[in-house]
Amino acid sequence: MASTDPTRFSAHERETRLIIYDNPQYDEHDPGWGHPECPARLPAIRQALAHHHWPVRQGRKASFEDLSRVHTEAYIDHVMAAAGQTTRLDPDTGVSPGSVDAALLAAGSSVEAAEVTLAGRNCFVTCRPPGHHATPDRAMGFCLFNNAAVAAAHMVHLGYRVAVIDPDAHHGNGTQDIFYRSPDVLYVSWHRSPFFPGTGLAEELGAGSGAGFTLNIPLPMGADDGLYLTALQRLVLPALQAFQPDAVIFSAGFDQMEGDLLGGMDLSREGLAVIYNAIAARWRCMAVLEGGYNLRRLGGDVEVAARMMAGHPAPDVAVRVNDDWRAMFDNWQHPLLEL
Repeated sequence: MASTDPTRFSAHERETRLIIYDNPQYDEHDPGWGHPECPARLPAIRQALAHHHWPVRQGRKASFEDLSRVHTEAYIDHVMAAAGQTTRLDPDTGVSPGSVDAALLAAGSSVEAAEVTLAGRNCFVTCRPPGHHATPDRAMGFCLFNNAAVAAAHMVHLGYRVAVIDPDAHHGNGTQDIFYRSPDVLYVSWHRSPFFPGTGLAEELGAGSGAGFTLNIPLPMGADDGLYLTALQRLVLPALQAFQPDAVIFSAGFDQMEGDLLGGMDLSREGLAVIYNAIAARWRCMAVLEGGYNLRRLGGDVEVAARMMAGHPAPDVAVRVNDDWRAMFDNWQHPLLEL
């Protein structure tokens, strides 16, 4: 779209509830041979989304101002110094000559999508590299810049309250660190525990003026629809209702899905649809791609989430709930759940 104002919508964009952000430059990020966060992830997603004909924007690169709201100047300089190189920023996080440009585009497109979401269109940013493990001063767990956090911080900068919902199998330690003392961002994660990166205990609630605005829901390996959807109804939605965000950002991981061997969880596509529908039906929302490494399933999983964000109906799911977990969720101690 020619306009420099991302909130000016084309005729096609005015006819739909969902805008996709994608760019072939993301494919230039190659963390190395055999790496699960591989360039083949996005072609699998593009193939699954293509027949929906949702409008696609290419986005823009992040500015220093965008990044500096969540990352230190020294860390930004450290990442920028890797431009054009093949190296490693941490043991799990390799970069290729095109990786820094891809990371700048992922973060900047997330900022643009934040503005578009606030203007009334849901957005899905299908970007690489992912971001939720990136802390203010460290690359980690395949992540360079924390895309979802950069988007959330931009919304806060514009005067809005934001919830970041993170269903990835891995706890988003970077996002939690960035907003741990902020009263303007609610961070909610339900994740496998114990598991990488070793954070995300239920007792981690936030600190200072951000006390009570972090909600962690550790789940066991193999958690299925029963656990995820009971947590959604008894913890996640009540916390969102109490916080009343102006918008929700999905830190959209898919390695919690059945068949993803890196995640070891067992959420079905039907269960995923219920989660996205329950939130997208109530709040303006955007999604930023995180994990998800089963190339045979990833495209279909992303398609399910995107369909819910576009306003399609959720399936009718009969959930069998373990009574012990129901009782635990009913007695969960968290400040937002007491309001």
